[in-house]
Amino acid sequence: MTILSPSALIFLLFIGIPILIHILNRLSVKKVNFSTIRFIKSLKNNALRKLKFKKMILLLTRIGIISALVILLSRPVTKGFMPGWVSAELESRLLLVIDNSSSMSGKKNGKTLLELSKNAAFSIPQIFNKNTTVNILKTCPPQIVFSGKVNDPSFTEIINLINPTVSHDNLWSVVDSMSNIINAKEPIKECVVFSDFQNTTYPNLSLPNSWKFYLVDPGEVVNNLSINNLEVASRIKVPDQLLKLKTSIKNSGKQKIANTPINLFFEDNRVGQVISEFDKGSNKEFIFQAYPEKKGVLVGSIKLPLDDYINDNKWYVTAPILDKINCLIIGNSEDELSMFKLIIDAIDPNKQLINLESRKQPIVNRLFVEDVDILIIHNPEAFTEAAFDELDIFLQRGGGLIWFSGGMEMDPSYNKYFSSLSFPRAKTIIGSGTGIFSLEFPDSDNQILSDLNIRKLGNELPEYYRYVRHNYANKHKVHMQLTNGDPILLEFSRGTGSIFYFTSLMNLAWNNMPIRGLLVPLMYRLLVLGGTDEENTSPVVIGKTKWINLDQNEVRDQWEVLSPSGEKSLLVPNFSKESIQVNSTDELGVYEIYQNGKHYTSFSTYLHPKEILNNDNPQNQFSNFLNPQRFRLIDLDDKFSNNFNETRQGKSLWKVFLLIATILMLLETWVGRPISKNTK
Repeated sequence: MTILSPSALIFLLFIGIPILIHILNRLSVKKVNFSTIRFIKSLKNNALRKLKFKKMILLLTRIGIISALVILLSRPVTKGFMPGWVSAELESRLLLVIDNSSSMSGKKNGKTLLELSKNAAFSIPQIFNKNTTVNILKTCPPQIVFSGKVNDPSFTEIINLINPTVSHDNLWSVVDSMSNIINAKEPIKECVVFSDFQNTTYPNLSLPNSWKFYLVDPGEVVNNLSINNLEVASRIKVPDQLLKLKTSIKNSGKQKIANTPINLFFEDNRVGQVISEFDKGSNKEFIFQAYPEKKGVLVGSIKLPLDDYINDNKWYVTAPILDKINCLIIGNSEDELSMFKLIIDAIDPNKQLINLESRKQPIVNRLFVEDVDILIIHNPEAFTEAAFDELDIFLQRGGGLIWFSGGMEMDPSYNKYFSSLSFPRAKTIIGSGTGIFSLEFPDSDNQILSDLNIRKLGNELPEYYRYVRHNYANKHKVHMQLTNGDPILLEFSRGTGSIFYFTSLMNLAWNNMPIRGLLVPLMYRLLVLGGTDEENTSPVVIGKTKWINLDQNEVRDQWEVLSPSGEKSLLVPNFSKESIQVNSTDELGVYEIYQNGKHYTSFSTYLHPKEILNNDNPQNQFSNFLNPQRFRLIDLDDKFSNNFNETRQGKSLWKVFLLIATILMLLETWVGRPISKNTK
């Protein structure tokens, strides 16, 4: 037991009053003349003994009554988290942390977890004494919004101004840094955290040992379906081909959900729907297929019905649907260029998709690829350092490259350049003599060679007479290989650019690919994949910076960004990086980029994975970084203020001592009552 007002114990001195009366009664002797003491001696062993016992009982009950009343006034409590008299009378520092991240927008009994937490925080001034200095901290963005005494009249108003967000919190990193920054000098340091504690990953903390923590959990969301991801599974994104979109949906609530419609939208038009039910804790994946409605940037979304947490009911995705591909072909001879022109004419006879430029450059001095989407290089004899530098910049900025190796890559003087571009290492030219090398039948899940619309793919596989043997690594994905295991077509990346690398030339002296039906559909897919710039439309997590790559001649244009809520802001290009930077991405939805007033590209934002509800009990996680003696977990309910007080200072015992004092008073009255037979 501890006491909150130890100064009241001074009244225990009043115990001396009944003791003094008892002593004075014994000293006060009244003489009475008796004719004989014979009868008094007979009473000595019975009546006098009873009288002395009665007086002792009265003395003890009176001492007990005074003691019980004094202890009652000193506010006795059971042992709490804080020493009662210390927390009641010494100056103290309070850090009040309110989590306003996305997951706190979940609802319980019709109110958000943030609203419940704020309402409970209003009672803090009644719990802590007026000597307490308080710092109020919100987590998104991390900011101390108030510093002052806990009884400041603006306390409630400041808490009311903490608004919900869709951002991600690094709760414990913030608490750790702020508790160290504050550097409180008060002897008592306490931290109250209102949060749903969704983030169960904790950094290396250095929380000062002098702080004690109260972790207030507002409760769980009962009814909630959450979209965990949405991605375009198809690599080929053109208007006349079905797009596959894959999504994952989980029942993160506490009850089974039946007959739930899951809708796919392109722009504002619903293009797909499925009805499903979800058991508690179940996770399901769905694949939708639909045709893109237009060229340019496609905005798609998956939508769920409203539930107790709306931020994870909608997920946006943006994807580039090809409009035009600017293609540059660099070849060793006119014959090579003519062959590629025939291939392009077969792919795009009406010149609606591909803008073609060709150059005969046996020795590649410069590239000049500012406006090029995809570059085809076939059998160069030599490459200058300046051309390598240009190629590297082109790939880093998202350009596509189709490279045909003819042996130049084996020159040791080029090793460092090809190595820096992540190219496989060329070893030697392998010839079949009078025979052939056969191509393995591709896997059915090969995204480049599957669904090519070729009736008998096996009949269209080419035969090879010569190729360049390469050493390749795990980062090089093999799409086509010979039966001896040597690769013919590899895919890898450099920066954000895609590279498709052939180890054999497009030449009848090397293989019969030019006369096979596989050639045109294969080159079409490589052109689409290499010419699709997905960097600018790739999504970012809420709050992260988004970079938009620009061409050199676009940097000086006027750039604007339109947020999902309709707010337009000017953007200042980064001239050194030839890009623009969007820093403010604190809304869920689609951001649109405008160039000189015309739409340029779009990208979407998505909820941080840590803000998708999991409803896991966090108590076991706290012990990983907090000593059990330094924290208490408190549930937020209608009796929060009383529960908090009992946790902090212990359960009040004044009623117990009032009952004891009452019983002793009744006992004293009964024992001290006059006995009629003794008064006669």
